[in-house]
Amino acid sequence: MWALVLATLSFSFSAFGTRELPVRMDPPNWWVGMPGNSVELLVETLRQEPIASVTLTQGEGVRILKDEAAQNAVYHYVTLVIEPSAPAQTLVFTIKTKKGRTYSHSYPLEARDASRRSHMGLDSRDLIYLVTPDRFANGNPANDQVRGLQEQTLDRSEGYQRHGGDLQGLTDHLDYIASLGATAVWTMPVLVNDMPRASYHGYAITDHYRVDPRFGGHAAYKAYAKALHAKDMKLVMDMVPNHIGTAHRFYQNPPDSNWINAWPGRPETDKNGEVGEPIITNHRYATLYDPYAAPSDQQQFTDGWFVSSMVDVNQRDRHCAQYLIQNALWWIESIGVDAFRVDTWIYPDQNFLNQWSTAIHAVYPEFFIFSESWVHNEHSQQYFLDRHPTLDGAADFMMYQAWKEALEKPTTWNGGLNHFYMNLAADYLYREPENFMVFLDNHDEGRFFAKVKEDKDLYKMGLAMLYTMRGIPCLYYGTEVLMKAENDHGAMRQDFYGGWPDDAKNAFTGEGLTADEAEALAFVRELAELRKAHPVIGTGALRQWAPYNDVYAYSWSNDEEVLLVMVNRNANAQYFDLNRMGDWLNNVSTPKVLLTTKPAGVPVFPDGLQAEVEMGIYYMAPNGVTILGYRK
Repeated sequence: MWALVLATLSFSFSAFGTRELPVRMDPPNWWVGMPGNSVELLVETLRQEPIASVTLTQGEGVRILKDEAAQNAVYHYVTLVIEPSAPAQTLVFTIKTKKGRTYSHSYPLEARDASRRSHMGLDSRDLIYLVTPDRFANGNPANDQVRGLQEQTLDRSEGYQRHGGDLQGLTDHLDYIASLGATAVWTMPVLVNDMPRASYHGYAITDHYRVDPRFGGHAAYKAYAKALHAKDMKLVMDMVPNHIGTAHRFYQNPPDSNWINAWPGRPETDKNGEVGEPIITNHRYATLYDPYAAPSDQQQFTDGWFVSSMVDVNQRDRHCAQYLIQNALWWIESIGVDAFRVDTWIYPDQNFLNQWSTAIHAVYPEFFIFSESWVHNEHSQQYFLDRHPTLDGAADFMMYQAWKEALEKPTTWNGGLNHFYMNLAADYLYREPENFMVFLDNHDEGRFFAKVKEDKDLYKMGLAMLYTMRGIPCLYYGTEVLMKAENDHGAMRQDFYGGWPDDAKNAFTGEGLTADEAEALAFVRELAELRKAHPVIGTGALRQWAPYNDVYAYSWSNDEEVLLVMVNRNANAQYFDLNRMGDWLNNVSTPKVLLTTKPAGVPVFPDGLQAEVEMGIYYMAPNGVTILGYRK
């Protein structure tokens, strides 16, 4: 079947605005002094000439260990050994083809830059800002449309077409992002997506070594990384090891048919980049741990395609696996990436993922990897964490569901705030739950403000909990100014206010925002200052109190202070009995109100707060949040 696909496309660099060369090598460069002292080059003749041999004709302290022909004769796998003493240099290879032609190819072997590793890793004091780059800000209109790429349409009124946002626009507004408390920025994928439709989202990668020129290309990504690090912020890269776009040369002209899972019945692509009769995954992740799972169900889950335009990659092939591992290392070393968010973690071969993350940590021990393990119960979340000892964290979909229960539904014995309480109690299942990425909304699930029916009190309640809960909080761009699109991916990834010159309102400057939007933005910034001023959040001892009368409380404590967060999810005023804190209130000062989402308005004691505290009772407004700070 794959031979039919080979005839459909001859890959060319010219599609990316780069002069066509007769030979391509991936990775496009490597470094001296890398642990492991070896790299496997994927050598390809771009004129589709079968390769006879690859030899190294210039190189000091470097030798070819193996020159191996791929099943597809236009590719070779060439393993280099790089001695620890080898200097930075330009290697020269000679590629001989079976047609008798000889090509010379220069290959950079560079010195490593230690500064690109100076910000590496994430922890519970970080806060991530999630961005759809095409929809945030258009910093360079000149790259909105690039000749040679399939999708040329630019239409901001259409959710699935490109809007023109880019890395320059993101770089220009890092101060704004930092003002929200963010210490790290996670963008949806920025690599080339030369797909005919919906290329804006980035998840159908068509070249693993090129930043999409519509985002500004490699130079813009490098400048963005440098600007982040200059502000002591971190770069989170979205990695996609599970699938590629159908326009990728690895589908159109793969090194080996074994690189692709579940070849479709009709492999030719249509005008939308879709193929006919693919096997689609059944999404049944339980087949990976179900002791009674049918093998056919498990195979369909792992090998089935996500959609008919996204090709499922076979990481069980050793060369494919090595390609993906080296690609991850290359981006870290080349750009200075500080953490990976890994798309659709539960779908690739699980043994490969262990190999992949172990290899990354062998080179970069401080690097942070967190997964998108989109599951629906705690034991599944535990399984995927325990299955991967070198996985640092996970997107906490269980806490996301718990927040939906607590903020979208009334509190019952098992529901609402009690559901959230029980979810946090399940942390005993996990190693290092403080490394979980926690969120109220994201690029797949729609806007939080819409999900709470545009209730400002519940909005503030959710944001206050997000900024003070265990884990690494993640704020989806636009949530801070009450964006409210949901139920459609193209719509919920909407253009940020002020990212384009003709926008009617501008969140960066505040111009044109409604009173409610300005209030929300100010509240998020207040939370950012609170989180910054109280490092006990995320680092101290965490304790929670079971909900009574729709009031839930939790606290952070260390040797210096206690910070108490109280949430009233009732439409009436309620109280929290401070005496429930027990010995945590010994030898502490009278509390200071650090934040309240609305005035209490409950005149219970004529002397106000002090009288309430002395009586051991703190009264709270309907659907309100209050944060108290005690000094020890």
